[in-house]
Amino acid sequence: MSYENLATKYRPGNLGEVMGQETVKQTLQNAAKLGRIAHSYVFYGPRGCGKTTIARILAKTLNCHHPSKDGVPCGKCPSCVEIAESKSLDVIEIDAASNTQVDKVRSVIIDQVDFAPSRDKYKVYILDEVHMLSAGSFNALLKTVEEPPAHVVFIMATTEQNKVPPTILSRSQCFRFRPISEADIVARLEAVTAAEKIKAEPEALRLVARSAGGALRDALTMLDRAASFGRGEIKTGVINELLGHPGAELVNSLALALVKRDAPALHAAFDKLNAEGHDPLAALRDLRNGFAEAFLAAQGFGGGEPLKGLPKDVQPGTLARLSRKLNVVIEEVKFSDSLPLAAEVALFTLIEVPQDLEGLVRRLEGMESRLASGAAPSLPPASGQKKNEPLAAPAAPAAPAPSPARAVPAAPAAAAAPEPEAPQAGPAGSAEAWKKLLGRVASRKPALYNILLSVRIVFSDPLKWRLLSGNKFEAAMIERARPELEELLAAVAGERIALLPEFSAAPAAAEETVAAPEGPAEETAMTEDIEAEAAAEAPQPHKPAAGPKVVGADSEPELKHLAKVFHGRITRINKVK
Repeated sequence: MSYENLATKYRPGNLGEVMGQETVKQTLQNAAKLGRIAHSYVFYGPRGCGKTTIARILAKTLNCHHPSKDGVPCGKCPSCVEIAESKSLDVIEIDAASNTQVDKVRSVIIDQVDFAPSRDKYKVYILDEVHMLSAGSFNALLKTVEEPPAHVVFIMATTEQNKVPPTILSRSQCFRFRPISEADIVARLEAVTAAEKIKAEPEALRLVARSAGGALRDALTMLDRAASFGRGEIKTGVINELLGHPGAELVNSLALALVKRDAPALHAAFDKLNAEGHDPLAALRDLRNGFAEAFLAAQGFGGGEPLKGLPKDVQPGTLARLSRKLNVVIEEVKFSDSLPLAAEVALFTLIEVPQDLEGLVRRLEGMESRLASGAAPSLPPASGQKKNEPLAAPAAPAAPAPSPARAVPAAPAAAAAPEPEAPQAGPAGSAEAWKKLLGRVASRKPALYNILLSVRIVFSDPLKWRLLSGNKFEAAMIERARPELEELLAAVAGERIALLPEFSAAPAAAEETVAAPEGPAEETAMTEDIEAEAAAEAPQPHKPAAGPKVVGADSEPELKHLAKVFHGRITRINKVK
């Protein structure tokens, strides 16, 4: 007697034996009990999930001679036996992929549909892969599907519902078949191995179920191959060998090399992968699934075993990004003529790109905040760096050679590297606090920072600073941002200081000599202090040589404003005629 493969031998004979598809089974069972049989059904869904099997069971239910009280077919009467063996004269199974022409549809269906069943109650037409019919065949079949004789039932199965014309779908009851869950497939495989007395490792059955992709028929076929290869024993190594999977250990080494950005380890893992002849695409898929499971485990979801040995400081977002990027890599390399080389090079590109982007942004923001506050910048260790490993110090820039035209006197050693001091009391401390405030505003609101550069500050009161602006719009902008500015100023000055924006229509010359109230000279404007420092540090004026005309900075208000913006001084202005 010839061998019968497991997928055929253990095909369900009634709806109770079908794994999954609970909605479809319940609807069809109730319809059979109540006699609400439609004249046309469309079953659509992925391969191997039970479309043709349920179509045959429905045909048995309609034509069984001795059904049970619940409408379950007996499986023993001539009609049930013939339908199971595809020999029934009243249940016609048609492969639509082989009968696409209009003439085939007309001779097999249209011309025969009016004849009564030879023995059973219904004449059932099962059209497998119906989407393969041509447009002319669908048009010829349309009228028959819309108004068939009372004794005819059409059951159409397809994996591509979008290719079936809407005119056919609208005249049929459509049922969507879902992929069978991994747990249901494992349960079915365990029942089959127990019935066949095959020794199987639980992990091996899970690998078979995972590789089937929701198709129970594919899982049973793989189980049949594994039993033949392993001589009646199904082990995890046998399944990995048949599927071309590299195994958990090799996938784990690839994952660790990516997370730690270790190029030599990644190359060594690919050398082992190629030496053992594993499928690179299967390795990439396992790697993608491993990162996805590790991400779900880090979020507290999923019961699968994640990757082993991952650093504790790896962020879940990094794992999710790697899984998503591997999807792109798989799509790029799957059609390459050199899969191992393309897969390895693609993974090397993932090493070059920073993985923990959020961590990098946080480090940059922290360094920016320290620079704005005047503290020495220091970066926390990155996710791939050891905590006790010092950061490499940047190379000191080479000192520029002194210009022969002008010798710069050496500064005293004591004043070479002044230590940063806390803001002092009085205008000097207020000016320092104002500079730090500008640094904070520059990193957060550049537009407001430009407006603040153009205002004039009067320290008439240590706790109340007047901000004079010659532009009414800019004064309104400062007033709108005043609460936030006062909060930032309190953080850098260590005390609460009120800011009083004012619009001053006085000319620029008058604003440069804003008088302070009676008191010590410390209450002069900050701008005047900066100008005094610039004048003191400027070299003595000298007579220009013959050439372009030289004018002073005081005669050019725009250039003077630029000097304030860039905190510098103007020593020479050449006007070209």
